[in-house]
Amino acid sequence: MGEQRNMKTTEQLSINSNGSKQLINTIFKPLSELDKSLPERVTQYILHGDEIDVLADFDKLCQKSANVDKIYELLRGPADLYSLYNYHNIHPLQKARINFYKHWTDAYTPEQIIRFARFSAILFDHLSDIKRISEQIPSWLMYLLYDGLITTLPSYSKNKDKIERRENWSIQQLHQFLEIEQAGLGEKLLFAIFDRQNIFESYLHHFQYFTRLNGLLTYIQERIELFKQLPSLGLAPLGQIEQLNYIYRYPEFQLQLVDFIAMQALNTCKQVSKLATEILFNLPVELVQPQLQHFLTSSSAKERANATILLSRIISEPTILQQALANETNKTVIATLESALSRIETANAAKQQAELVIPSFEPLVDTPLPITARDVIHQNFDEFLTERKTLMEDELEKNQRYKRRQTYYQDRYKPLQTVTSKSLDNIFEYLNGKIESSVLLQEFDKNVDFDFLVTKNRLVNLPEFTLFHLLRINELLKGPGGYYCFEYIYSRYDIVKNFDLRQIADVIVKLNFYPEVEYAIALQFLTSDYYHDIYENEPYKLWAFFAENDFLIDQALGFAPPKVLNRLDKVSVIKILQLFPTIPTKYVAYLFELALGESKPVRYAAQHALKRIPNIHNQVEQALSSSKFEARIAAANWLAELGQKSSIKALNVALKKEKRETVQAAILVALEKIGEDISQHLTPKKLLDDAQKGLKGKKAADFDWFDFNLIPTLTWQNGDKVDSQIIEWWICLAVKLKDPANPLLTIYNQLLSIQSQRQLGEFILQSFIKQDTLNPSLEEAEGKAGLEANMRLRQYIADYKRYPDLYPHYKNITYEQVFEEIKKETLATYLGTAIKAKGMLALTCGIEGQVAVSLLSSFMKNHYQRRAQIEAMLDPLANSDDPMIIQLLLSLARRYRTASIQEKARHLVERIAERLGWTTDELADRTISTAGLDDNGLLILDYGERTFIASLDDKFKWQLKNADGEKIKALPEARKSENAELVKEAKKQFSNSKKELNQLLTMQISRFYEAMCAERQWQVEDWQKYLQPHPIVGRLIQRLVWLELDNNGQIVNSFRPTEDGSLITNQDDEILLDQNHFITVAHSALLSSDDTAKWQAHLKDYKVNPLFEQFGALLSDMSKFKDGIIDDRLGWLTDSFTLRDVLKKLGYERDNSEDGGYFYSYYKYFNSLNIYINIEFSGSMLPEEKIPAVLYNLYFSNKKGFKDSAIALDKLPKVLLAEGYANYMAVANASSGFDPNWKDKLIW
Repeated sequence: MGEQRNMKTTEQLSINSNGSKQLINTIFKPLSELDKSLPERVTQYILHGDEIDVLADFDKLCQKSANVDKIYELLRGPADLYSLYNYHNIHPLQKARINFYKHWTDAYTPEQIIRFARFSAILFDHLSDIKRISEQIPSWLMYLLYDGLITTLPSYSKNKDKIERRENWSIQQLHQFLEIEQAGLGEKLLFAIFDRQNIFESYLHHFQYFTRLNGLLTYIQERIELFKQLPSLGLAPLGQIEQLNYIYRYPEFQLQLVDFIAMQALNTCKQVSKLATEILFNLPVELVQPQLQHFLTSSSAKERANATILLSRIISEPTILQQALANETNKTVIATLESALSRIETANAAKQQAELVIPSFEPLVDTPLPITARDVIHQNFDEFLTERKTLMEDELEKNQRYKRRQTYYQDRYKPLQTVTSKSLDNIFEYLNGKIESSVLLQEFDKNVDFDFLVTKNRLVNLPEFTLFHLLRINELLKGPGGYYCFEYIYSRYDIVKNFDLRQIADVIVKLNFYPEVEYAIALQFLTSDYYHDIYENEPYKLWAFFAENDFLIDQALGFAPPKVLNRLDKVSVIKILQLFPTIPTKYVAYLFELALGESKPVRYAAQHALKRIPNIHNQVEQALSSSKFEARIAAANWLAELGQKSSIKALNVALKKEKRETVQAAILVALEKIGEDISQHLTPKKLLDDAQKGLKGKKAADFDWFDFNLIPTLTWQNGDKVDSQIIEWWICLAVKLKDPANPLLTIYNQLLSIQSQRQLGEFILQSFIKQDTLNPSLEEAEGKAGLEANMRLRQYIADYKRYPDLYPHYKNITYEQVFEEIKKETLATYLGTAIKAKGMLALTCGIEGQVAVSLLSSFMKNHYQRRAQIEAMLDPLANSDDPMIIQLLLSLARRYRTASIQEKARHLVERIAERLGWTTDELADRTISTAGLDDNGLLILDYGERTFIASLDDKFKWQLKNADGEKIKALPEARKSENAELVKEAKKQFSNSKKELNQLLTMQISRFYEAMCAERQWQVEDWQKYLQPHPIVGRLIQRLVWLELDNNGQIVNSFRPTEDGSLITNQDDEILLDQNHFITVAHSALLSSDDTAKWQAHLKDYKVNPLFEQFGALLSDMSKFKDGIIDDRLGWLTDSFTLRDVLKKLGYERDNSEDGGYFYSYYKYFNSLNIYINIEFSGSMLPEEKIPAVLYNLYFSNKKGFKDSAIALDKLPKVLLAEGYANYMAVANASSGFDPNWKDKLIW
């Protein structure tokens, strides 16, 4: 139809027609490879409307998939979402398309542009990888927008209001194009601008220019009703987000669309609703409230419920909602209204608290640095120049040796040579604010490295150094920067952490370094709570900043769209609110929503923040009737934490009404925690009724692997048999609850006899592990290896031929080796997982300690990568009092290869200690297993007719004796006259004791070593009560030397316990301990050299085999080391295997590997100190091979691998420092010594 119109001729164009033709011909010239006549025919068609058959001919060509790809390449990727400006060089053909869109209607008529687009769209329609964002618009227009506003424009532009390079494009033109095609079609144009069908959210930025077209706002305002109808006419959810983002750009426009924004805030799509709500809450309440009120009475039930929730956030007077409640009939909406009224009541209760008073702050003064700082700058530069010269010369020498052309250090040294003494003096003037940075930088080469200013922190450590100086230095180092530059300063320099955030903001404003200072400062506090603890003692230094800039919290909590910051963390924001003396009222109702929400971390943070609200439990009780079962569970759990006795009535009422088993479980737990007797719900009859009802329901998905027929026969505490249906239901319920530490399952479990608790725990844990570690059979693995070995062998051989240096190990590889490799890989493959059934592990809380430790230790050794499973298996153990289990958790908390599991164990240990009312150290001392030995160190094994006695010799080896005291090699078999079960139990007891002893010795020796390094102190009374009389530990401590300390920490005596319980000195004098004193493990770093020598002689004379070396690590003079880095063995050469073996033996773990599998350090963590010992070297690669390794340095830190924050050596415990240095020296001593050419031995 469009072809029959009267059109302007090319002679009417404002530029030379030959130029127009040339441009079109250039764009389509590559098509001559497929058909020589095509370029000319296309040009004639586009410019004159002739050769209309070229459309059909081109379509035939494009119907062949091979042609489509080739044409796409020939035409240089038209309509691609990847901008041409991202390429290093833009091809002439691509430049021709850019020029076409640049000239646009100045060079071509609308009809010509349409024909250009119609021809190009033929290819566009055949490209399967390019998805159209709207089906309501002709594909030729979509092609124009894709190629003209995506492919041929830069992928980023700072100008958000117009399109640079497309100034002559307008929305009216595009409307005209559509009307030329078909009358009325222009009314669909807004779909081309806003619709986002068939794409992912991550692609939205590609369409940024669509909403910047000239005249778009006016165009929309002329069609405001159509604009509002777009969602109902089929606009995709992502398109609705684009629509809302566009509205947000124009504050005045928002005021015209309050009704539309309110409607979108009730959208069923969460993303749309969230953004609309943020925009809505940024508008005046008097405009928003009537719109939401309208939806309370004239919309669907879901919309009425959502309107209720939103209204509760912005109103304080409950009348509106009370009236709506009086007229409401829908149960869900009624429950929502009641909950909203409860939140308003909570917010109003918060108003009764003291009014928030923001303290004032004292601005920092820009005081000048003393003249000595100028000398420091010169000293730093001279040293820096010398270091860079050495690196440059080393680079030149290596270039010559290895015939390469690296210039990294040369490029950095050359600009430094241009620096003059006067320039350095001017830096001093700049730091004191006498010279602007722009003036100063004119004196320096643009590539000068200013790192010398922060060398060894000499300037930073000057008493006169202030935040003004630091920020000026950072401007030289990093440039003016933006939001993330301040984060760099904050994380690197402790000086910044001493100030009130408002003081920091004030300094930045005065220096005019960053735009929107508040965002730059807020970034690290709203995205993480990592730095919150710094302000624990002076919280006003943090919260007052956010109180004065509450728009930041508004954006973080969704009260306004985030203007600058992305990826905000609600938990961190709520934790900031927790620091406020009183929570601002406007956030209370929303926090209450979050406190009952789905996100567990957010829920807990909100609950913690709201606990200060008077009588908060009254509002929580009302949430027990919520229409959402998740909210009912959250309310029950919250009430349990609040612990108000008055909540018992509400919980009991809710329990009677509740139909959902998971909610019932939460209510029962809450009642029990608050102190209600729930025994009526725990009778065998009630439990059986519950089980029979529960088993009629739908079983959890992905649980068909569990065999209920294998459940062992169990008994109650009174010995009666438990109906198997009850246990089956407990397991099903546990899986539904998805909580490995669920308290109700613990209560249920404790109804069983001790033996049954152990049986059930072992059965459940073994079942879980079996399912989680299923592997292919040997036959399956060999079958797969047979199928794939030849192909992989060919690949390996090809890799070696192409890159012999990278793959030398493939040089002589054989088929058999590849076959074995694939077989091993296949055998190690997991066929499934049991993690979705982790809730069942709650029933392992009564498992026998030795069994649990054995199963878990094996799993953690062989399946350490199954982190989630390990954490789930550990969770229920916090409900156990078994000494072996507690000692396992203590051991993991001290040291484990995976940080998250170590942290989990630490948390569980704290829970147990808190439950028992002890410290974690007291817990460790008071729960040491005895491996079955009595106070006399004997294990009595009863056969009935006979008795055998097991004990430990001086090397902790088991020895057996009969009743007559005669040694026997092993326990005998049962006699015919003896009870076989009793004999079997005695043998099992002895077997368990042997395993328990091995685990105990490892744990306790490790614990005493850490205690020595941490210089832990025991009260004399505790040491004598829990350690000295212990049948095993009492013997271990005899192999250590101890110190008695007075109340000032001064050494009173050094001593060693003996076999008869006496305490002797190195002079064989017996001593008594003062009950008011303390005891610690001795070390050479704490004793004089004379005392150390005497103890070494004493131990030798008495033939004492120490648990570990106490007197071998001498504390050298550490004053020569700077910045906490010990590097006096830098350059000592060894190999990666030797270094690894030495450090592994000393208890070190490999640091995390970086990209490519490289790692550069080993560490040892001391939990009680929260300190890592880090030993760095030249690096190795996974999988490890034996390569040259050069020892670098040793340092101590609170974070693994954080050398920039190395702890000052004089701040460390002396023993820890001495032991760390001894470990460093152990690696050096295992090496071949210092190699002056060590740099040449490095592989990378």
